[in-house]
Amino acid sequence: MENYREYLPELTSTTIFQDIPEEALIELLEAMAPPIRRRPAGEKPSLSDFNSFWIILRADPPQSLEPRRFKYDMPKFGEPGMMMAEIPALSRFLDFIPKTAPKPFEPKPWPFALELLEFTPDSLVKFYSEKVAPAQSVFLRNFLGILAQKVMDVRRELFLLKDGRDIFNPAP
Repeated sequence: MENYREYLPELTSTTIFQDIPEEALIELLEAMAPPIRRRPAGEKPSLSDFNSFWIILRADPPQSLEPRRFKYDMPKFGEPGMMMAEIPALSRFLDFIPKTAPKPFEPKPWPFALELLEFTPDSLVKFYSEKVAPAQSVFLRNFLGILAQKVMDVRRELFLLKDGRDIFNPAP
């Protein structure tokens, strides 16, 4: 069993675990039992890795948290709580690409050594117990909030590219 308490400062600082009391968070993680993966700097994830997604716990060298503008803003790469590969994992797009098709993209090497929590899409919605259900529902709400914020960030980028308007800082 993983020692999630060792990562409590990072876990409680993350967007995805906000609003979950520490003990409830530890109980949830112990029920879900996501493995902690250690990946060296310079390693490239393989396409088969995209059947799961990861939440960064620690990076080496350490990355400090930048202030967030909105509650569900995603941390920057390397910061605790930054999620990777959740959209390919949830969309299961790799299931629909013929094996003979060219690769849809080439993953880039990671610039940091990382310690990651690894989740599968099924682990998000699996029922674990009545005891952890309240924390799991907050975790899922936060997860959906982060995905919604990602959509808003993409929309903002599209507006900026198209006509220079910033939908988060409208001009008078």
